Amino acid sequence: MPSIFRNIDSPSAVILTAALCAAAVQCVFLREYLAVFSGNELVAGVVLSLWLLATGLGSLAGKRAKSRVFPGAATALIAAAVAGLFCIRASRLLFSPGELIGPLPVIGLCALSETPFAFINGYLFGILSGSNRTRNPYGVESLGALAGSMIVYAGVLLYFNNDLIILLAILPLLMIARKNLFLTFPLLAVIALFSFNDLSQHWKYPFPFSKVIYGREGEIVRMPGAGDTTFMLNGCVYKSTAEKPFIEQAVHIPMAQRSRHGNALIIFDKGHRVELEKYLGLSIDCIESEPRIASVKSILAAPETYSFGKRYDIILLGGSMPQTAASGRFYTISFFQRMRSLMTDSGVFSFTLPMSENYMSRTEKQLYGVLFNTLKRVFADVLVFPGNGYTFMASDKPLRESWKPHVYTKYLETVIIPSVSPERIATVNGAPKETLINTAKRPIALLLGLRLWTEQFKATSLTVAGIIFLLLILSIAVLPKSKEILSMGTTGFATGVYSIALLVLYQSTYGLLYSRISLLLVSLTCGFVSGTRLRRFPLPDLFIGIYCIASLGLLAALPYPPAILFYCAHCAMGLFTGAQFVSMKNTSAGTLYAADLFGGALGMALCSTLFVPLFGIPAVAVGICLIKVLAWAFINPPCPLIKGDAQDRGIAP
Repeated sequence: MPSIFRNIDSPSAVILTAALCAAAVQCVFLREYLAVFSGNELVAGVVLSLWLLATGLGSLAGKRAKSRVFPGAATALIAAAVAGLFCIRASRLLFSPGELIGPLPVIGLCALSETPFAFINGYLFGILSGSNRTRNPYGVESLGALAGSMIVYAGVLLYFNNDLIILLAILPLLMIARKNLFLTFPLLAVIALFSFNDLSQHWKYPFPFSKVIYGREGEIVRMPGAGDTTFMLNGCVYKSTAEKPFIEQAVHIPMAQRSRHGNALIIFDKGHRVELEKYLGLSIDCIESEPRIASVKSILAAPETYSFGKRYDIILLGGSMPQTAASGRFYTISFFQRMRSLMTDSGVFSFTLPMSENYMSRTEKQLYGVLFNTLKRVFADVLVFPGNGYTFMASDKPLRESWKPHVYTKYLETVIIPSVSPERIATVNGAPKETLINTAKRPIALLLGLRLWTEQFKATSLTVAGIIFLLLILSIAVLPKSKEILSMGTTGFATGVYSIALLVLYQSTYGLLYSRISLLLVSLTCGFVSGTRLRRFPLPDLFIGIYCIASLGLLAALPYPPAILFYCAHCAMGLFTGAQFVSMKNTSAGTLYAADLFGGALGMALCSTLFVPLFGIPAVAVGICLIKVLAWAFINPPCPLIKGDAQDRGIAP
C-alpha cells in the first residue's frame, strides 16, 4: 500500500490534485452564484474574473515565496472550499427576498467567498511550478482541471448535490494533507458541516419549501400551498398553479382569435392544459425541459429543436419574463421563426408576460418595444391584449380585437375584459419607440439587465468602472515588461472575452449553462492539455485573432448551432492558448501564468458586463481579432526601428 502513495507529495501531484479541486469548486460555485443571484448571467464574468485575478496574485506570491510547506496549504485549500460554499449560501440572508443586488454587493460577496480558495490555489502553483522536479506545470495543471470538470459533469448527470460534488473533489487533497495532523483534525470537523446542508439551503431561500431539485437550467425549489404548487427556478417563479386569472387570459384570449382549433402545443405548462381541456376535440401536446418536475403527459424535449409531424393551430408559450439570457432565448427572432415553422397557415403563437397593467417602467417599455418589433420581423400581424399582464399574439393571418371566450371562465369575462378600455388597447398596439430586436447573438435581456443596474445603482456603477480600471493598472504595474508577457497577457484577455462570449451565446441558445458549465470547461481544458504537447506554434497572436473572429462569427451567424460546435470551439481556443504558453521559453511559467490570468480576469470582467450587452457577439469577435493583430504587429515589426529590438534580433545597431 505505501508504494501506491510513494510520489503523492511530489510537486506535480500537488498541482494536479489542487487543479482538480479548483475546477470542481469553480463549477459548483458558479452554479451556486446563479441560484443566489437569480440566474443573472452578468455575474458570470464577475465570478470568473475575480477567480482568475486571485489565482494570478497567488501565483505571483507563490513564485516569490521561500516556504515549501505543502500539507498546510492543501489543508487550507480544502477549508476554503467548504467555507466558500456556505458563505455563498449565507450571503442571501443579507437581502430581502426578491431584492435586486447591485454591482458592489455582487463583487463583495464573490470576493469574500471565492478569492481565498483561488489565491491559495494560485499560490500552490506559483511555489511548485519553479521546482526542478516539475515538468510542464501548465500541462499538469490543465490535466487536473480536466479531471475536476469531469467529476462535476458526472455529478450533474447523477443529480448529486453541490456539496457532495465538492466533497468528492477534495478527497484527493486529503491525501496531501494527511501528514499535517494538527490541521487535519480541524479540517475533518469543517467537513462535518456538510451534515448541515439542509440548513444552508434555507439560508438561500428564506421561505418554506419542501425540497431542492437540481435541474437542467438551474436550482429548483418546490413551495407547496393550499391546494396549489409553486416552483421557483434560481430564486424566480418558474411555474405556479395559483395564477388562475393570469392563465385564463393567457389561454382564452388567443383561443378567441379562431373559431376552430385542431392541434394545440403548450411550451411549459403553467396551468394552460387544464384550461385548454375545456375545448372539446382539441388535441394537446405539451413540452417540458425539466425531467424531474415534468408531468407524465408531457414531452421531454428542448423547445428550440422540437420537431413533430403535425402542424399546430395554437402555440402557447408559458415562459417567464426575459430577465436573463436563459429566459430571453424564447423571445429571440430565431425562436419565433422556429415556432412559425410548426404552425398552420392561420395558426396563432402567443405568450403572456406579467408587465405593469397601467404604468410601465422605462425598462418595461423598452422590453415591450423589443418583443413587439421582434414578433413583427417574423409574423405578418401582431396584436397585444393588456389585461392581467400583456398577452402577445402573432400570426400570418389577420388578428381581430375579439376577446369573447368560447368557453366558461371565472375571471376573464367578468373581471379582466371589462376593465380594459379600447383606448388602452389602441395605445399598446401603436408603433413602439424601441427599434431593437432580440437575438441570441445580442440578447436584449442582458442589455436591459445592465440598464436596470445602472438606473438603480448609478453611484456604484461608477465605482465598478473604477475597479475595472484599477484592475488594468494593477496588471500593467505588477507584471514584468517584455514581449512575451504582452503576448501572453493579450492572449489571456482574448481567451477570457472569448470564453464569456461563448458561454453567453450558449446560454442564449440552449439555456443549459447551469448544468453544462462543467462540460464547456472540460472542452476548454482538453484544449489546454493538448496544446501543451505541441512543440512549435508560429505567429500565435495573428492566428488566435483570426480564429476568434472566424469561430465566434460562425456560431453567431447560425440560428441554432449544434451544441458540439460550442465544445469544439472552446477546445480549439484552449489548444491555441496552451500551445502559445509552452512555446515561450524566456519567461518563467509562474510569471506567464500570472499574465495569462490577469488578462483573462480583465477580459471576463468587461465581456459580460459591457461588451456583449452593449455591442453583441459579432462586434466582440471583431474586437478580439483587432487586439491580437495589433499585438502581433507590435511584437513583430516589419523592421527593427529601435535599438533594443535590433539587439534582440541579433542585428548590429
